[in-house]
Amino acid sequence: MKETENIKAITNFLFIEDELEKLKSSDLVIILCNNNITGIAEQFDRLFKNNVINNDSLVVISGNHGALDDFDEKECILVQNVLVEKYGYDKNMFVLEGEATNIYENLYFSKKIIKDFGKYNNIIIMGAAFALRRIKLCASGMDYPIEKMQYVGTVNKEKRVCGKNNWWQTEEARIRAFQELERIGKYLVKGDLDIK
Repeated sequence: MKETENIKAITNFLFIEDELEKLKSSDLVIILCNNNITGIAEQFDRLFKNNVINNDSLVVISGNHGALDDFDEKECILVQNVLVEKYGYDKNMFVLEGEATNIYENLYFSKKIIKDFGKYNNIIIMGAAFALRRIKLCASGMDYPIEKMQYVGTVNKEKRVCGKNNWWQTEEARIRAFQELERIGKYLVKGDLDIK
């Protein structure tokens, strides 16, 4: 399937991640976990090596279990374990939030940990690439400082991809993207998202 005008419109709406080269060094990082543990850890390591994250950054890893999880341990613990064991990061670099089971809860419980956004100049929100628009709308509804936020997406899960440059190429990824559009509509009507 080739890229069409409609595909471009959906891509531009859902996939709002910032380009790696344009990311500012961030003193707060919030990782919204999903079942892509390896991809999250790889992306974190890439950002660290590119000086977007440093040892002084507050890193909140949020996630209990999501709807698609097929493992027993909490997502936040699994991500931390990979970052410590595979990449050699100091365990004390991370603050774990282990209650959240969806994006709304990721942001809600992370905000309770962070408390004062005024202390931070630049914030990175990391989550599934196709869900970044919903993350932004949800964060806006919770009065996160949107003007300070940068968005980083993760895309790979066992060679399945749903990223900005390929989501329309497989049926599975197309379904994920259209389900995300449906979720945005439902959560907006419910009042969980803010479109300001």
